[in-house]
Amino acid sequence: MKNTLRYLSLTGLLATTLSACGSKDQAETATTSTTTEAPAAATAPAEAPEATTTPAAPAATFDLSTVPVSAENLGQFPYFAGLTTYEENTSNSEEYDFERAYVYDGKNLVPVEGKVSQRLFNPKNGEKKASELMIRRNYETLVTGLGGVKVFAGKVPQEVIDKLGSDEAYKHGKWSIGNDHETDTYVIRQKDKEVWVQVTALGATDANYNLTVTERAAMPQQAAVIPAQELKKN
Repeated sequence: MKNTLRYLSLTGLLATTLSACGSKDQAETATTSTTTEAPAAATAPAEAPEATTTPAAPAATFDLSTVPVSAENLGQFPYFAGLTTYEENTSNSEEYDFERAYVYDGKNLVPVEGKVSQRLFNPKNGEKKASELMIRRNYETLVTGLGGVKVFAGKVPQEVIDKLGSDEAYKHGKWSIGNDHETDTYVIRQKDKEVWVQVTALGATDANYNLTVTERAAMPQQAAVIPAQELKKN
């Protein structure tokens, strides 16, 4: 009987031990499983692409088609003389068969390529100086009388000059593009011509003024290859 009880006791102890071991193994397995199957750390969502800022479309420039076609005789380029009491300052005047000028139409500095005459006028010695109003009104009467239309009158805003680039503005319009003096800009439209006129009175002290005339035209092609016979001569 005692042996039987001892056997049963050992059997119960062994069962308890195995049960405990089994529970421990199951716990370890569960832990391992949990550790192994734990989801990876959540990946940070991809950064949204920066919003692309679409540059604002440039404001519409002056519509040349709204200008009536003039049939007036303009004469010979550069078409307009100085005031009778003024003379051209040749040291500060330039004329080109082909160049670029910029005209401000109230919104943009518009490039116009073709014949360009940029002349500076000073009062003649002994002659009375003209006021800025007289200078501007003389050319307004002259140009509009020939069928021209005033496109803009005033100073060119600095931000517009900066957008173009001050070097470019000075190179192609040192007298007529600036925020320190007012410029009157006109255009004459003819059947075979587009002529821009810019008048800038440069101040009461010297009472001089600039007159820039630009006629849109194609570039005269002058560069060419050297003919073969010319190469043989050399």
